[in-house]
Amino acid sequence: MSAMDASRRGIYDAALMGILSNEGQIYPFLDAIFDFLYRRTDFYRIKSSPSDKLGFSPGVARSIARAAFESYHKLADEAQKKKDATAPVAAQPEEPVPIAAEVEVETTTSDDTIESTTSESVAAEPVETSPVAAESKSQCSQKGDADNVEATKDDKADGPSTLKAGDENDGREYDPVQAKFQSHPESYNGAMRDNYCWSQSIHDLDVRVKVGPDVTSRNQVRVTINTNHLKVELLDIFNKTWSVHVDDDLHSRVKLDESIWTLVPGDHVLVNLEKATELWWERLLVNEPKINIRAIDPTKPFEDLDPESQAKIQELTYNSLLKQAGRKTPQEEKVENLLREAWDKDGSPFKGQPFDPSIVNMSGVNSDM
Repeated sequence: MSAMDASRRGIYDAALMGILSNEGQIYPFLDAIFDFLYRRTDFYRIKSSPSDKLGFSPGVARSIARAAFESYHKLADEAQKKKDATAPVAAQPEEPVPIAAEVEVETTTSDDTIESTTSESVAAEPVETSPVAAESKSQCSQKGDADNVEATKDDKADGPSTLKAGDENDGREYDPVQAKFQSHPESYNGAMRDNYCWSQSIHDLDVRVKVGPDVTSRNQVRVTINTNHLKVELLDIFNKTWSVHVDDDLHSRVKLDESIWTLVPGDHVLVNLEKATELWWERLLVNEPKINIRAIDPTKPFEDLDPESQAKIQELTYNSLLKQAGRKTPQEEKVENLLREAWDKDGSPFKGQPFDPSIVNMSGVNSDM
């Protein structure tokens, strides 16, 4: 998916600016856009069979949204480079990032295996490679061996790593090898290896397998995803032979119906694996060195928390805002009302005295919230 033609940009600005002005911030603006797609289109509709005319196969809509983001991310990066080039101290020119020719989304309804030969593809429109991905590609190729050696050493060490100053509060350890991985989005909470990088959230993993500039079509890629195995093969167009770039068992099981792959021609194959269970993987493949999962970022987005946890956080946040404003929390008001009712009752030590809750120690009122 390529960015909108320059001659057509801005034709919807009036309508979109109205939404943005009304919402005031980017997140509510995007929320309104996706709300429209949810209510008025089949963007979020999942096909129940290949013959369905409406909707998409699992994961395809997400890939379309991601491709749209990447195309404008590239434009923004190019604009920044032009701006930097006019500065007094210009940065060294970088090799231009190859422009993608097509993106293929692979999926199947099989319960056992996903293969590229049974795939469904997104409309073959150009998608431009993210400059971040290109940088990560270079980092993988240049540092893969060294990081593997260091990670192997760390894997053999039984003792805990030394805590970095300032990290004690969040309970995370400081690990110099993992710190390198954390500094790149493509290996965040994951690792960089010789010919691939991987990152993870509590729900899924993104695996980027490097390809050469001559790999421009999905016909040159074979990806096989089993519930516990991943295999990626690339075709050499010159000698017509297939080379295996990844072929190993996965650390844990994945969901086949929610795992897909896409090709960014001339750059990488992106494989998205949905975890079967919510846990942090200490390695992508069973035969690669472990990462230090005590040194990754274990936080979960608010929207990923269960309803009870979300309600608790919202309650604590609301109470904090009330206290900052000098007001009582609902729990404090409830306790004060109970105290008021019992103030003048028989047997009360305060009977006959003016109501004054300040003389009663109510510390810890919110401790049971």
